[in-house]
Amino acid sequence: MEWLETLKGMFSAEKVVAQGIKVVATIVVSWVLYMVLRRLIQGAACAAGARIDEEAHRQRATTLVLLAGSVLKYAIIFVAGIMILRQMGLDPTPILAGAGVVGLAVGFGAQNLVRDVVSGFFIIMEGQYAVGDLVEINGTFGRVEEVGLRVTRIRDATGQLCFFPNGSIRTANNYTEDYVSYFATIPVAQDQGKLVIPIVAGILADFDEEFRVFVAPPAIEAQDMPSSSQVVRVKARAIPGRHGIIEQKLPGRLTAGLNRAGHPMAEGMEVGISLQYPSPGTEVVRNE
Repeated sequence: MEWLETLKGMFSAEKVVAQGIKVVATIVVSWVLYMVLRRLIQGAACAAGARIDEEAHRQRATTLVLLAGSVLKYAIIFVAGIMILRQMGLDPTPILAGAGVVGLAVGFGAQNLVRDVVSGFFIIMEGQYAVGDLVEINGTFGRVEEVGLRVTRIRDATGQLCFFPNGSIRTANNYTEDYVSYFATIPVAQDQGKLVIPIVAGILADFDEEFRVFVAPPAIEAQDMPSSSQVVRVKARAIPGRHGIIEQKLPGRLTAGLNRAGHPMAEGMEVGISLQYPSPGTEVVRNE
């Protein structure tokens, strides 16, 4: 029978030995190639890490090296698998077509996973935030404990460890300093600034004792205005994650406290609160 003879030809001893040698050679060459490329990548990462001072940047470089090594490994396995199939006399085209259909089906079911990984890759590449940074992710404040390809972990002020799939992160605010700076301006009558400063200092002390929002005691000074009046200017540094309390409650507390102390503001005047931004071109230095 012709088909039996063909089958015997495919599995003849000489052909099996030859195919086995080719398969083993392909596996060995692929493994050697992977090890050489892996050593080169690790060597480049170590050389770059030696020039990186910040731990966060070293962590980012390490993550990228691990990602590159993983992609390299699977690429070599895929190419070696195709070569082995051809050496065994099998046409890989139908297998690849079937794998493509299966991969498409899996892809539809794993869209969120793919989105998380792609988003994580760009977060790490762009350095949006790193381990140790104070961030606000989707409205949750905390300190970054881990930046992975799939999830970001932060620990909030209550001690909870929060997990955010990278693909679900809509807003991410990175506080490059460990505080949020505010200016408060309090309009007062002429020559009343020095009298009001101790009262304002007491109000701020009571406010901080109640809410624990200031990193350090606020700086207070009186300034003359062109309109023959004065303002008391307060510069405060707030703890990230609690700074919203300043915007919500501090103007009312200052106004009520000055009224009780007999220094009400003129009609139509009010306490102003504004964020202080770094000056353009200045280098922001993290607090130690």
